Amino acid sequence: MKAGLAVVEALRAEGVDHTFGVVGTTTNSIVTEMYGRSDIRFVDTRHEEGAAFMAYGYARASGKPTACLTTSGPGTTNLITGVALAYKGRAPVVVIAGDVGRDFIYRDGAQAFDLVGIFKPITKLALQVNRSERILEMLHYAFRAALADKCGPVFLDIPRDLLDNQSVADEVSPPRAYRAVEHRNAGDAQAVQRAAALLGQAQRPALLVGGGVIDAEASKEAVALAEALDMAIVPSYGHHDAVPNSHHLYVGPPGGRGSGEAAEALHRADVILALGTRLNQGTTFWDNRVIDPATQIVQVDVDSQEIGRNYPVAVGIVGDARAVAEALLAALREAHPQGRPNAAWRSEIAALAARRQARLAAELSLSGEPMMPQRVYPELRKALPRDCMVTLDAGVAPGLAYDRLNFEIPRTFFNYAGHGGLGMGLAVGLGTKLGRPDRPAISLQGDGGFLYASQELNTAVRHHIPLVAIVLNNSCHGAEKAQQQRLFGAKYIGVDLINPRFDKLAEVYGALGMYVQRPDEIADAVKTALAANRPAVIEIPVAEYFPPAAPTPGGAAGGRH
Repeated sequence: MKAGLAVVEALRAEGVDHTFGVVGTTTNSIVTEMYGRSDIRFVDTRHEEGAAFMAYGYARASGKPTACLTTSGPGTTNLITGVALAYKGRAPVVVIAGDVGRDFIYRDGAQAFDLVGIFKPITKLALQVNRSERILEMLHYAFRAALADKCGPVFLDIPRDLLDNQSVADEVSPPRAYRAVEHRNAGDAQAVQRAAALLGQAQRPALLVGGGVIDAEASKEAVALAEALDMAIVPSYGHHDAVPNSHHLYVGPPGGRGSGEAAEALHRADVILALGTRLNQGTTFWDNRVIDPATQIVQVDVDSQEIGRNYPVAVGIVGDARAVAEALLAALREAHPQGRPNAAWRSEIAALAARRQARLAAELSLSGEPMMPQRVYPELRKALPRDCMVTLDAGVAPGLAYDRLNFEIPRTFFNYAGHGGLGMGLAVGLGTKLGRPDRPAISLQGDGGFLYASQELNTAVRHHIPLVAIVLNNSCHGAEKAQQQRLFGAKYIGVDLINPRFDKLAEVYGALGMYVQRPDEIADAVKTALAANRPAVIEIPVAEYFPPAAPTPGGAAGGRH
């Protein structure tokens, strides 16, 4: 078959049903092979960065791999920010770049760059195909790497002369022929026993659940572990949907935009089970503010390089979060058949959770015009369905959601994953809706972030993607303005913005536009927009808000760290 068709059939063999990109002369031999097909779709975005963001959202929401297809030179380098997000956020995105022909390489040809060298630092693997006959082999290599252990993006460069009018083998192998489709490492048995013994003796145990719990679909097992020992449940920063937030042992999220109560629960703990987490900077600040030096840590991660990387561990277990959790549960039930109730610690956990809820409830009294951004969130909680997918852009106003929105189902919370890429909210949100069309989806962004990528409203309208984008408009870059106010004598430069009316902009694009100025209008507007089942933008003017310092044990929720 033709080389371009071989690429498409290899993607289909891996279950890829959506690809993202912008057409180009070097990839037309691939994208035209999707013409008239219903089993695979090419979503053409208005900028390649939007394609990478959408691919990230699709992969994270669906749990399936996907692909970006881009042309040579700037068509591919425009992906960099989005691919870096996929790298930080463990998303299996395979980038297939149609490069210039081999005769142009190493001669400073038009649009010729060392794309493999550029993408190596932000992918698990970056390769260039050197013969048409090896295209399928290299695609197998790419998917094997993208889906192995901790998922991530892979970059595959295919020179144009290997794609155009070239033929490759007629048979496309199924994934089981070239990679382990299912492998769950339960960790070293002796390490599991040591960890179970340590946890079984703990007086104030805490369960820190990370992204590995979501990746391994281990939410149920994580909750069972917590219930067996009355462990305080805290999600790692950015993974609030790893466990149901309504659980009676759940305290809240830690981190710079999280809650001081969650940080206090971790600080009081004598043993922390860090399940599927790197103990990242956003959760712990990499110092002793959150984790006490005397606290013993049991760390479980699928990547051996992460064990003990940021904090010394009492027990380190390399393995899949679900398989290890099951092994720990078995060991704990053998040692404690009736469980190990801990009424005193359970009471402390309940008091911390109640303190957080009281603090958030007090924000209902905030008044003023425009409204304070905190007033948006209790109204959103009234309107968002239980299974609604929420994507948060970077920024102060959307960042307040970290401590103020609740999540009950895994793969319903998406964010910048420690990357800080402003402008990702809209496009990632569009990707999540394509990945899980059965679930409602919203994105939350500030005015600065929205105008980074507002052209993808056109993509949403053309491809009928019913995302509701909520723009919290404070007419500034809030985090940077707060820093200039606090540390640079209020010398404001480059932080104040003059914006269009975002609801009117949405209407120009052909989307639904709504403008909301009062808190009591928010819930109805969101419900109406979700029910419309079309792309929508809700603009909410909000006041500037300069957050206090990051929360520490005993402190209140704060801002950027």
